[in-house]
Amino acid sequence: MIDNMFVIDATVHPYNVADDNLRKDGEFPNLHAFALREMLWGMHERFATKGSAIPRQAFCTDWPPELLARTLFTESDVDMAVNHRLRIDAVFEDGLCNGEKNRELAQRWPQRIVPYAGINPAAGIQECLRDLREQVAQIPGTIGIKIYPNAGSPDLSWRLDDPEFTPLFELAKELGIKIIALHKIVPNGLVPLGPFGIDDLETVAIRHIDLSFEIVHAGLPPFVEEVAMALMRLPNVYANLEITSAILAHGMGYVEEALAQMISLGGAEKIIYASGALHFHPQPVLEKMARLTFPDRTLERYGLEQITTEQRAAFLAGNYARIAGIDLQNAAEQIKNDEFAKARTQHGGNRPLWDNWRQMRPEQWTTTS
Repeated sequence: MIDNMFVIDATVHPYNVADDNLRKDGEFPNLHAFALREMLWGMHERFATKGSAIPRQAFCTDWPPELLARTLFTESDVDMAVNHRLRIDAVFEDGLCNGEKNRELAQRWPQRIVPYAGINPAAGIQECLRDLREQVAQIPGTIGIKIYPNAGSPDLSWRLDDPEFTPLFELAKELGIKIIALHKIVPNGLVPLGPFGIDDLETVAIRHIDLSFEIVHAGLPPFVEEVAMALMRLPNVYANLEITSAILAHGMGYVEEALAQMISLGGAEKIIYASGALHFHPQPVLEKMARLTFPDRTLERYGLEQITTEQRAAFLAGNYARIAGIDLQNAAEQIKNDEFAKARTQHGGNRPLWDNWRQMRPEQWTTTS
């Protein structure tokens, strides 16, 4: 908890950005794989808050699931987190965050981790259906699906409002899936921007009003107005602030204005906090969001009252808990005496930033970034 508010980090993932996970053209990394990894690293280097960046030699490795869990729950005030299996299959051998990591996190720490399956529409609808059934069977408690509009190559994009994919959403509902998290707005490296717009998401959300849809990376350019309008018009569409929140914590005023616009049009009940850990350390990002206030000029421009404690609590957990069906009082009870709670008590609070990484992989910390 932070400031007596329960925290659910709605998007986390232990990447594998090691050299041997980049797909190859002959003996060299594929151009698109190399470019996407450089983009991910560049975002960390550019937007990590002061004192929270890690060395490149640590970043460009395979991040263990246990490292993610221990960073979230002993170095930050996060109480629960949603792990996304990632399927950028055209450029990463394991899609960037594989199913085994998802399974380990969900099985070892079910009281802390909410698992999302990952689907790659480039594989075709029949493979998507088979894959989704298998993932849900392997990881009971899977309540969401993470989907990209592109597999990392300029030639592998799709529209989710294509009638071909209708059976995917119908099967999701049959299997108890409640939430579809759609990566939008931020292109996967050297790929066209077009597929990362939200018009196909809007159509699918209208067709499947009984599912909730997260626009992942909401609040970043160039689709701020479109996202704000979708939040206002569509009752089952929500703004997931992965990366957005990290850039907000870094101090970019544009993102602050975008968040105000989304709240003004869509309402505070449509905002879902996510840090994107371990892409960024969760604690500095969380601290910014937990104490969010807007300057007077922003309040006046968007016709807002100052953010309240109740609204912050909704951003940090209440809004996500509502759509995911999580009882926050029960969730707090489940974690109060677990291994992470005991470790925090023994340490007297949060461990220093990246302390677990330094201890688990000291050879990666011989230099600082």
